[in-house]
Amino acid sequence: MNAKVLEVRDLEVTIETPAGVLTAIDRASFDLRKGEILGLVGESGSGKTLTGRAIMRLLPSKKMAIRSGTIHVNGEDITRYDESRMRGVRGRIIGMIFQNPSSHLDPVMTVGKQIAESIKFHEGLSSKASLLRAAELLRQVDIPDPHIRLNSFSHEFSGGMRQRAMIAMALACRPKILIADEPTTALDVTVQAQILNLLLDLRQRRGLSIMLVTHDLGVVAQTCDTIAVMYAGRLVERATKKDLLSGPLHPYTKGLIASQPGKTQPRQQLPSISGQPPALASFPEGCRFHPRCEFSEAECQAAVPALEQADRDHYTACRRWHSLVQQKVLGAA
Repeated sequence: MNAKVLEVRDLEVTIETPAGVLTAIDRASFDLRKGEILGLVGESGSGKTLTGRAIMRLLPSKKMAIRSGTIHVNGEDITRYDESRMRGVRGRIIGMIFQNPSSHLDPVMTVGKQIAESIKFHEGLSSKASLLRAAELLRQVDIPDPHIRLNSFSHEFSGGMRQRAMIAMALACRPKILIADEPTTALDVTVQAQILNLLLDLRQRRGLSIMLVTHDLGVVAQTCDTIAVMYAGRLVERATKKDLLSGPLHPYTKGLIASQPGKTQPRQQLPSISGQPPALASFPEGCRFHPRCEFSEAECQAAVPALEQADRDHYTACRRWHSLVQQKVLGAA
């Protein structure tokens, strides 16, 4: 079994608000192994992106903080690192593809210089050598005429090319871990497939470990080895792709899978999960999914369910999972 390159344990992220300190990420725990692709899945607002940013120590607001928990990278807890040490981690050990490349590419600096800047900072190469490396990176992510495109600005790239440039930038200093935040959002189906195939190819060639943040179960079905499902800031299920998609053990996961296009007959209405995800300021007590769960009981509203081991590599945070499996409501059909 491959070694763990990332171990997140009981991660808690809080935010200061006028109403007080609120917990946005509540005791999230998961691992990422060498060469593995882990899919972090959930609806918008579930905390997926925030979890990725917490690992990078790039929380989007000064009012946010990692309150507790550990993030071990190659055995070291980076939550204890000061900003100076974290600058040595970002890019060199962990790379990140941000959700919207248009807002993370500098519009007044050429794409080549933006990629070369990271190489110069981490590896101390000359400007010329850094640009040569940048051109090679653009070639590796299948951007045509890379030596010419070095001098292009981001607005001269298509959406798919901007995403490829972001991937090249994230991989510039040969990190071992890549966090890809919704890398196919706003791209047409053909370009989405190209980007996903590129990530799979990079994993194969470089031995990358990838955490893929997405709301799209179709994407994780194509690419991931393991899936972790988030809801309202908590992990509710974690398993291998095969086990989770064929036999979900949490009602939320079951609802997500059932609501995917292609799961129904022609002209049949697509199932949906009733209600809306709760806002951060109004997370319910107990299981946060209980207001939308058709199997909820009084105990679900009172007690916070632990993420317990249901099978060798299958964990769920539903206190009723065992009885629902017996009733053939959850688990393999």
